[in-house]
Amino acid sequence: MKVFIIYMFFNYLPRTNCNSLQYMVQMHQVLLRRQYAYSGIMPPSQVWYDLLRFPRSKKLVHLYDVCPSYIVKSRTIRQNRVFNGMDELGNGEIKNISYTTNFKMNTAQSVHEILDSMSQHSQQIEYQVQAILMLWSYYQRLPNTARPLLTKQLNKKIVPHLLSQIPNMDINELSVCYLYLRKMHVPNSDGTLQSILSRGLKLIELAVGKDLIPLQALSRLLVGINLERDFFTPLVCQHFKPHLEQHIADCQSEYQVRLVSTCLFQLHGLIHQELLDVYKHRVNELLQRGILNSGTPKALLKLLHMLNLPVWSNQNTTLIRQLMLQLRNCICTRQLEPNDLKSVCRTFLHHQEPAELMQPLKEATESLLQQESSADALSCAVPFMDLEQRDDYVRQFRKLLKSKSAWEQPNASGHFFSVLRALKIADVRDCDAYWAAVIRTLQTCSKEQTNLPFLRHCQRYMNFNNNLGGTYRHLEFERVVSRLCLDAIENSLTGRLPSKFAHMAAFVMAYGHTPFAWKKFPNILLSKLLAMMPQFNIQDCFLISRGIQIACELRFRHHVPSILGMQLSTIDSILIACSERHLLASEETSQPLKATDLNIIVRTLSHRKSLKNTQVYNLALERYKTLSIEDLNSRVVRDMAYNFNTSHFVVPALLESMFKYMTLQYNHITGDTVEKVLTCAYNLGYTPASLESLEYAAEIILRDFDQMSGLSVVQSCLALCYYKSIPDQLINLVFCTKFIQRIEEEIQICYSKATYPGLVLNRIMQLNRTVCLDFPEANVPWFQQNYVEAQLSKKSFKFSDFGTDIRLYLQGLLKDDKYFRCNHTTPYGYHIDFVIHFDKDKKPIPASPIEATMLDRITKVAILLLKLDSFCENDLSALRGPDSLKMKHLEMMGYKVLQINEHDWNSKHRMAPDAKANYLKCLLQIS
Repeated sequence: MKVFIIYMFFNYLPRTNCNSLQYMVQMHQVLLRRQYAYSGIMPPSQVWYDLLRFPRSKKLVHLYDVCPSYIVKSRTIRQNRVFNGMDELGNGEIKNISYTTNFKMNTAQSVHEILDSMSQHSQQIEYQVQAILMLWSYYQRLPNTARPLLTKQLNKKIVPHLLSQIPNMDINELSVCYLYLRKMHVPNSDGTLQSILSRGLKLIELAVGKDLIPLQALSRLLVGINLERDFFTPLVCQHFKPHLEQHIADCQSEYQVRLVSTCLFQLHGLIHQELLDVYKHRVNELLQRGILNSGTPKALLKLLHMLNLPVWSNQNTTLIRQLMLQLRNCICTRQLEPNDLKSVCRTFLHHQEPAELMQPLKEATESLLQQESSADALSCAVPFMDLEQRDDYVRQFRKLLKSKSAWEQPNASGHFFSVLRALKIADVRDCDAYWAAVIRTLQTCSKEQTNLPFLRHCQRYMNFNNNLGGTYRHLEFERVVSRLCLDAIENSLTGRLPSKFAHMAAFVMAYGHTPFAWKKFPNILLSKLLAMMPQFNIQDCFLISRGIQIACELRFRHHVPSILGMQLSTIDSILIACSERHLLASEETSQPLKATDLNIIVRTLSHRKSLKNTQVYNLALERYKTLSIEDLNSRVVRDMAYNFNTSHFVVPALLESMFKYMTLQYNHITGDTVEKVLTCAYNLGYTPASLESLEYAAEIILRDFDQMSGLSVVQSCLALCYYKSIPDQLINLVFCTKFIQRIEEEIQICYSKATYPGLVLNRIMQLNRTVCLDFPEANVPWFQQNYVEAQLSKKSFKFSDFGTDIRLYLQGLLKDDKYFRCNHTTPYGYHIDFVIHFDKDKKPIPASPIEATMLDRITKVAILLLKLDSFCENDLSALRGPDSLKMKHLEMMGYKVLQINEHDWNSKHRMAPDAKANYLKCLLQIS
């Protein structure tokens, strides 16, 4: 238990005081010695015991100074015999192993013969190393139920014999023994394994600045150390970095790239941006020289895996794109292993580029699914499906969901969840079946609860619930997970870790199932939120904000109890303070905030209206002005477009950069990303500087027309119509029977039946209206009149205080209600607040209920009341796109359009007597 606690401290060391590290290391050494005493195992040797006791043992340092090559380069001939025939380990197999010795192990027919042979030759190091490699090969072929038996035999017969040989092993032999014993699940608590690792780490430390540790040995040790995350890697592996820097400088071959990428992946917590940039520069050189190409997929995949780490993924988009394009031929010719293909799919889905891979990945994943019927393969194929394939994929999903073996695969729940969301399954029976299966995995697997992976289920449920508009809930899942979360918060060490606590607190606050949940959050949540406030990172704040948002939508929409109101105010203050701290931290360190971090901060503050009305929210939005095109990629562009749409905040320079990125990456950016940019710019009323970018956008939409959702296509076309840049080909594709049927099918399978159908039909009506008015030469008929009339019958117009005030003034000016009409709807469905008709002498005449034409020789005046949300948040002179388009169309329909702004009408200079009446007289030109 004490060793476990030390490992836990190592895992979560970033939350601890760095000054106490030396005491923790000393404590760890004491526990190791205790273990030797209690188990009766002798330490490896007196010399090594002295090394553990005194990290700078004069005896060993003297030995090293006399013969520094002894530690790293000893027994070169023996090394060659052991390692020359061993190719890189990949996909669970050891390939091309050859042995030059005459040991009986070469003819062994079973695991027992190898174990017996190892016992007979326990004093021969090279024999032991070869035997471990061969046992690993056997281990992988065993069924899962038989593997623990082999591990037990290893612990009993082999591991103790290695103890006496450790002082004579070199770094290569130590790394092989440690890695493959760990892969065969010999625990780190084993005394022999601890001695192997301790000696290996000390050899690496002593070699710093003197000899270069082989890259293969560094790679093996790093992989072994990170298995099961028993250690805090940056502390344990702090002396690996100097060796790795030299290997990066010497990197010239595909094989070195593979190993260096593995090391960087395992050691990412210690890698700074400068070192990563040096390695990326070296990789670019190797790509240009042709050393890395489509014929070296293993190296490309290792690089891709390393560069796609979340800590720096968005900073490596350009290189990731190059690597994926190099892999295109391998995907088309089916050269990739299934796991590699899945990895490439997930990388593409995260970055949403390059677009050239969409069709090859679609075909490759379909082929994979025919060979491998699993949730993992299905989750890769579904995002690329055609609408016609959906029914077949749904049937496969339901079949796998009932399969016990499918749930036994690694991360099965995650793969099933990806399929559930990608297929947009809204059938309650399927949803219930999935979440019930998740409950069973939580209840039957103790490891799930120990390592707290139920936190992933928390976030999945919150996202899924949000996708369905809050209409779906699985109460039993909520109760089970809420109990697990509260128990961990109150009784577990994990409840003291801010990142874990934020996940659990968000779920508990969102769904309740706690005492007095109807009137307040648990008191322990508030006390821990206040205590951990200085330690919350950007992602932690986002999770807490999401939990509050869901709680207010699902549980407290109609009534907020007074106690809860005070708690919400406290949490708002915490989120504001944390967001301000994160924004100011970048200024103090002179390091600009990353685009991804800024997007998360803005979304955190957007979840609550009370947070959007703060100075910190405006400060966060202002930070967008510091970003440049170098910070952009498809993922960042999509997130920024979402934030700009929800906040109505316009940054012309950044919007122009988004259009420029779209133009420069024309071949790589997808239609869905282009739609996000176009819709954002249209909603904000921003027009790009060059029409060339709009031409590229139209071509991309045409290229990806079949892969985009119907709603995305319609919204793209609406934005292009606004800019007068929609090609005839695109109009013809949209206004045809085939596309209308496609829309109807999408509505049938959509997630949220309450909102999605109405949204799609409304956008189609707007597009039909715009094409009819702006592009009459397209000969598209107006077929939305029934929809407009149906919507009118559902609405009951009620004036706001702003509208009522203006109506009273108009009554005073025109003397009679018959001279103006309120809430008028035009034939194309536009709503006008007030309509006034003037004759040729500019005198008001009674407004006819029938739409007047130009032949009537009258002037139609449309008065539009523009509220604050008709303008951009940070520029009240910038009219947003939909309102601007409405004014243009009304003018085309013969109206003289006048606008009255709410912020101007209620301003101080309008408060003077007769000021508002005089304003209306001047506006209407009434004497």
